[in-house]
Amino acid sequence: MAKRDESEGVTVGKVAPAVGGRPPRRFPWRLLLWAILMTGAAGAGGYFAWQYRESAKERGARLDVCSAELGRAAGERDTATTQLTTCQGDNAQLTTRQQEIDAQLSKMEHNLDATREELTALRAARAEAEKRIAAMTEIQKQFAEMIDTGQLAVTSRRGNLVVELPAEVLFSSGSADLSKKGELAVLEVGIILKKFLDRRFLVVGHTDNLPLKGSVYKDNWELSTARALTVTRFLVQAGMNPANLVAAGAGEHDPAKGNDTAAGRQHNRRIEIVLMPALSELPPLPASLGAGDDG
Repeated sequence: MAKRDESEGVTVGKVAPAVGGRPPRRFPWRLLLWAILMTGAAGAGGYFAWQYRESAKERGARLDVCSAELGRAAGERDTATTQLTTCQGDNAQLTTRQQEIDAQLSKMEHNLDATREELTALRAARAEAEKRIAAMTEIQKQFAEMIDTGQLAVTSRRGNLVVELPAEVLFSSGSADLSKKGELAVLEVGIILKKFLDRRFLVVGHTDNLPLKGSVYKDNWELSTARALTVTRFLVQAGMNPANLVAAGAGEHDPAKGNDTAAGRQHNRRIEIVLMPALSELPPLPASLGAGDDG
């Protein structure tokens, strides 16, 4: 009967006698076990290799997705960079335009201020012109009788009101002494002009250009100055304030008419009483000149 070998885990029978004197060959259990182990290991290796390949595929797919997202992000970045560059350029243009507008606005404000100043000056000049017209109208009214009789004329010369008295009415030829008729005329003028208390007057003597003959005066300039002084003194006698009177002689150097005719020379021989503008009528001095010493 066969017996079970407990140590090997297999059932064995009696050992067959050796053939040819050699012991009998055993079954290669260890080799079989090794083969089984190797087969299992190979299967496990194949499984793990398959898992690695699948993981690699998955990682590759994720890498492709990430690469695509990176490319898309790079494109968006480039687009944003382009937009930023465009915006910066637009901003620079807008800044330049804003500066131009600010400069234009500043210029317009300056021009507006200048226009306002000019308008104010024009209004002031108009007001003063109206005052002069009113004064001239009043003087003409006061001197109406003397104007009608040809004793004097009221005119405007160089923007100033002028009371003009012919020299023939006042003086003899080559003389600075007033005739009786001349004295009365000057006194009458003084009585009227003394009413203008806030005004100053410039008394100017004028002559023609003919040389003096048999006169005590050196030349026409000296004669015209002497005549102006004579008239000024009579105006003071009429009651005018001497502080408001200035005498001057122009000789033949400020003719009102041409001296090439007898009528022109006759007109140039005259006394002018010029209504001088008040300080309020004069344009303001520049700030640099207006800051002089008060002494």
